[in-house]
Amino acid sequence: MSEIHNVFILKDGIPVFHVNPVRELVLNDHKAEGKAKNLDSALVAGFLSAIASFANEIGIGTPLTYKTEEMKFSFLSKSDMLFILGTTNVQESEIKTILNDIAEKFVGMISHDNLNVTIANLKPFNDVLKGILSEYVEKHDLIQESRLIEEYAELIPESHIVPETLKKLSNTRRVLFKLMNGTNSIYDIAKMTKQDPRALLSVLRSYKKSGLVSFQRLSSKKIRRIKL
Repeated sequence: MSEIHNVFILKDGIPVFHVNPVRELVLNDHKAEGKAKNLDSALVAGFLSAIASFANEIGIGTPLTYKTEEMKFSFLSKSDMLFILGTTNVQESEIKTILNDIAEKFVGMISHDNLNVTIANLKPFNDVLKGILSEYVEKHDLIQESRLIEEYAELIPESHIVPETLKKLSNTRRVLFKLMNGTNSIYDIAKMTKQDPRALLSVLRSYKKSGLVSFQRLSSKKIRRIKL
């Protein structure tokens, strides 16, 4: 799954702005917290700054990327500042577009407002960054939703439970079994019961072993797809 994890902005090797994690900023109305939740931002920024400084000192220029097994950090140098994006499985063209947009708007903001580049002065950039990243995150969430539909809308569960057994179940389970009428798909039932379709399928497989549920798979040509 593609994901943008972190944004760092460094000035003279010192982190002056960061958002970590990005999803918290984009999907919630409150400002992103200054303290990192999933990475130690100070350590990461220091490490990335050291990589950039070393590359410049030995005369090979600003690094473009640094990869680990789980993440990739992409670099862009502009107006004596270093802009860094931490990602997983994001296309290079999208990374370049996002980094350029962040750098252009950041430099434009500090130039227009004649701001000193300090952490205290840069909090308003959270809102700007949210606007830049929201479109990307929402687009890829929609793609993920479309993939879930394609995978789970093909799978139709049907209940074979007898009324006597149904009465012994909890209200939640009774509702679930009634929805398994041979027409509703896993995706449909998950939406109606506000569950993740993957978790729902895992539950229903346990009932399949006891013969209470069976599945049929529809042709993918019959499945409605989201237009992106």
